[in-house]
Amino acid sequence: MRGSPRHRSARRLLLAALLPLLVAACVRRAAAPSPVPQRIVSLAPSITETLFALGLGDKVVGVTRACDYPPEAAGIAKTGAFLDPSFEAVVALRPDLVVLPSSGVEAQRELAKLHLRTLMAPQQTLAGIHQSIRLIGGACGARAAADALLSQLTRRAAAVRRAVAGRPRPRVLICVGRDTASGQLAGMSMAGAHTFYDEIIRAAGGTNACADTAATYPEFSAEGVLQTNPEVIVDLVGMLPKGGRPAA
Repeated sequence: MRGSPRHRSARRLLLAALLPLLVAACVRRAAAPSPVPQRIVSLAPSITETLFALGLGDKVVGVTRACDYPPEAAGIAKTGAFLDPSFEAVVALRPDLVVLPSSGVEAQRELAKLHLRTLMAPQQTLAGIHQSIRLIGGACGARAAADALLSQLTRRAAAVRRAVAGRPRPRVLICVGRDTASGQLAGMSMAGAHTFYDEIIRAAGGTNACADTAATYPEFSAEGVLQTNPEVIVDLVGMLPKGGRPAA
């Protein structure tokens, strides 16, 4: 039975009255912010440093083996190599947020399959790094700390630009990684153009000696380094043991 016209009219009036309430409830649910994470895993050294700089170090439960700054990161559980994490290790830490660089698309897909909440942080440019600070601060309940950190970084960068204005621009190489096992200067990866290192060199008053290479991070031998004729070399490889010999 379809009911009398009076009953059908009453149902239509009831539906019309309830529909706005249902829509509003759905909108509120969709707009509800995610809970502030209490167990964070970082999958990049730069992200780990950002988390600590924002006062979130006590919430970091996992980092990569490459995460050695600040010193407190050394005592945190390791999730594998940078760019090659152990997903089993990540899951075992029961994180409610995994923060990884925007270049880690494949890792993010695997983490999504494991139903883990992720945050992609851009790291390729200085503007991207600033954006990642905002994103991490917003997602982790540290928006005020993020604003303060960004203001500090902006002031320091402006001070450096003023200090080097009008000065000669030396040719600079930044070594971001090298083979330390052999004890020789070999397998050196240099920061090329289109990297945030290149932006830093220029902002600090230098000229990137690798700016003309096609690769983003070209690999050099000792002879190749000499051919670039650098005036300054910045080696970002970790500290070697006393005596200068690399660790095994």
